[in-house]
Amino acid sequence: LVVSAGLVSFMAQAEYDLWPGAQYSADIPTHQQVLGYEVGERISNHGDMLRFFEALERAAPDRIRLFEYGRSWEGRKLIYAAIGNPELLKNLDGFASDMQSLSDPRITDKTQAKQLQDALPSSVWLQYGVHGNEISTTDAAMMTAYHLLAAPNEPTNKKILDNNIVFIDPLQNPDGRTRFTQRYYASVGISHSPDRLSAEHNEPWPRGRTNHYLFDMNRDWLALTQPETQGKVKALNKFRPLVVIDLHEMGGDSSYFFAPSAQPFNPHIHPKQIENITLVGRNNGKHFDKFGFDYFTREVYDAFYPGYGDSWPTFYGAAASTYEVGSSRGEVFLKDNGEVLTFKDTVH
Repeated sequence: LVVSAGLVSFMAQAEYDLWPGAQYSADIPTHQQVLGYEVGERISNHGDMLRFFEALERAAPDRIRLFEYGRSWEGRKLIYAAIGNPELLKNLDGFASDMQSLSDPRITDKTQAKQLQDALPSSVWLQYGVHGNEISTTDAAMMTAYHLLAAPNEPTNKKILDNNIVFIDPLQNPDGRTRFTQRYYASVGISHSPDRLSAEHNEPWPRGRTNHYLFDMNRDWLALTQPETQGKVKALNKFRPLVVIDLHEMGGDSSYFFAPSAQPFNPHIHPKQIENITLVGRNNGKHFDKFGFDYFTREVYDAFYPGYGDSWPTFYGAAASTYEVGSSRGEVFLKDNGEVLTFKDTVH
């Protein structure tokens, strides 16, 4: 599933045979049908994201449910989606209650815990766009949801949907993203420039990274000062998802980063949690190797500070990690080696 979050794309199949034999249902609307452009052709704003997820829910209400978990300082709706087969989704409140019981040894003994573990599905929480100028993340979230819903019989998808509830938070910082996209499209000319010194890539202060009050919300998980953080922490504490992936962008001259994290690890993270997320990272590496995609692990992005999006969930017991993809910081970008990186590349 986490590999899906990093690699899935409707259009990518023309270039990479990532999902051999996958058939996409016409009953699930595409980017083009809902928004009027193909995925990666334009940077989706907050309104586009909402329209797309609402269209998915209308098309498959028994397999995707949307929930509002708060409003940003500027009044924008914050949502997460729950995706799974109808049997798993019809009793989400029961699932949440069982996860609360499983995580509380004061009310659940070892025998009861083992029974719950045998009966409950797994759960994964994918969260995107905590930094508003890390732009490919939200479009990748939209296409991950599309792929899960439109190709339910693709073997990997079927295994995921039969055994997991997949939670997707597609945009944690809509105010910062709106600031970035409005400025970006106000700066471009007739054609988009790849030159990193061009006006469209020269993001002035205040950049889109932070929220309305200029908080870096990937530092706010411990203090919980912002409504965007408070809402998603409440949702995470309700469902206690077992794996949490926080998806980001990094500098345009980098490739792709995923688990395991760099040292130091917070000493309160259990070795089993580190082992679990390392297993996820090794599986990602296997698939990246298959397609010849560049990546690195362990060099940067530590798991020490308890207020990151990839560290805070570990303290209720999750295996969590940051993912980082090289950013185009616009629709096209010229890397130091002369290669042109496109927004479509980073989404895919």
